[in-house]
Amino acid sequence: MEKASASSPAGDLPERRFSGRLSDDYELWRLAHPFLGEVHEAVIDAVRSFTRARNRSLRALDIGMGMGDGAITGLLLADIQLSVTGIDNEPKMTKKARELLATHLASGRLEVVLDDALHFLTKQPSHAFDIIASGWVLHNLIDDYRVRLYDEIWRVLAPSGLFVNADKYAQTVEAHGEALRWQLDRFFDVFVPRQRYDLLREWVLHYVEDEAADRVMVEADAITRLNDLGFSDVRIAYRRHMDAVLIAHKPWAHR
Repeated sequence: MEKASASSPAGDLPERRFSGRLSDDYELWRLAHPFLGEVHEAVIDAVRSFTRARNRSLRALDIGMGMGDGAITGLLLADIQLSVTGIDNEPKMTKKARELLATHLASGRLEVVLDDALHFLTKQPSHAFDIIASGWVLHNLIDDYRVRLYDEIWRVLAPSGLFVNADKYAQTVEAHGEALRWQLDRFFDVFVPRQRYDLLREWVLHYVEDEAADRVMVEADAITRLNDLGFSDVRIAYRRHMDAVLIAHKPWAHR
C-alpha cells in the first residue's frame, strides 16, 4: 500500500505520506479494520472471475504495493495465471516487500519497482497490463493528480482489461461522516490499550487530512470519471463503512 505521492512526471517532489511511523507499524492499521478479510475476498472474486475467462498468462500491476504480502500484490500472486509488477514510492515498503516475497521474485513472477505511480505509468507502453489494481492508495492523492492517474490507467490497461481498487470512497455527507466516526473509534480501540498514543495521533491526523476538499475521493465522482474515460460496468462490488471495492472493465473495442 503506497499511500501514494502527489507528484507529477514533470519533476515535482513526491508527497510520501507513509515515510514515518505509519510505515513502521502498519500492522496495527490492519487491526483497526476487522473486515479486511472481506475486502480481500471481494478483490479475489473480481480477479478470479476475470482470469477464469482467459486461458492464458496475464500481466497485473499493483499501484502502491506496500509490503506486498497479505495485501493486493499477495492476492494477485495467489492466481497462478498472473505475473505481477508492484510499485511503491516508499523505500521501507519496497525493501520489506522484497524480503517477504523473495520466492516470487526469484521465480520471475514478481517485479518490485520503487517509483512514483504517475511517473511509472507514463513510462509504460499502451495496453501493457491486463489487470491494474490498488489498495488504499488513490484516496491519498490530490484531485488533479488522481485525474491524470486515471488517464494513464486507461491508456496502460489492455482492451478487455480489469481495474479494481479497494479504497476509501466517500458517499453522501451524512453517510461519510458516520463512517469516519466509526473508523476513528476503531483506532482508539486498537491503539489506546497498547498505549500507542503516538500512532493514534498520527492516524487520526492522517484521516482528517484525507477529508481536505482537494483530496477526499467521492464515490460518485470516481464512477463518473471512469465512465467518461470509457470504462464499462463501473460499480462498487463491496462496501463496509468508509471502505469499498470498485471494479471497472475496459471494453475490447477500445484498442
